[in-house]
Amino acid sequence: MDIAYTRGMKLLWTCGLVLLAAISPPLDGNQILARAGAAQGLNTFSVPVHFDAHMHRPIGIRYAADAIVYFRAPAQAVLTITSIPGIIGRFFKGSYAIDWPPQVWPAKYTVNAVGEGETGVANTFVLVAVPKSDSTVDHVIFTIAQADYAPLSADWFYKDGSIVRVAMECATTPDYSLVKRESIGVSMPRFSLDANAVYGSYALNAPLPDGAFR
Repeated sequence: MDIAYTRGMKLLWTCGLVLLAAISPPLDGNQILARAGAAQGLNTFSVPVHFDAHMHRPIGIRYAADAIVYFRAPAQAVLTITSIPGIIGRFFKGSYAIDWPPQVWPAKYTVNAVGEGETGVANTFVLVAVPKSDSTVDHVIFTIAQADYAPLSADWFYKDGSIVRVAMECATTPDYSLVKRESIGVSMPRFSLDANAVYGSYALNAPLPDGAFR
């Protein structure tokens, strides 16, 4: 076979692949959310979290607290408080179901609208989503980095007017993103607070305590 012909065919094949890549349809909102909440090979984790918080209402007080976050695929996550000062313990104690870990998002929410934005350091996808099942949540706005699909923030808007805003810094790999730091703002009818959270070392795919998700 003529060498020039062979090279020409290879060039045409390469150009065809580039053209196909160029005209491939973009990811839809649910695919973007799936990338942000990927949990490839991740069945469980537990991680200690330290909070420095400022309650504004019903009393103004600053405090520190410690907790553990437990996750079990595909969509179970709880925050269990392990240490909290006396008066604040009247407001927060025990365990709470949470949607903060990105790994739970694809299983719990459906994206209805996709926009674009930027944070000053990254171009972003802005996803408007609703719960897949009956919930006190009205809708959520997820902000995802365009470059690597890293989760950047999530704002939950509740049917009673409550709002929970969580901005996050993650350690991101091709398989999943693990939250390392969060800035949290909570505004509810009975109380409001701001908090910064620092996550410790993750125990990945390790056995979880009995009753962790009760």
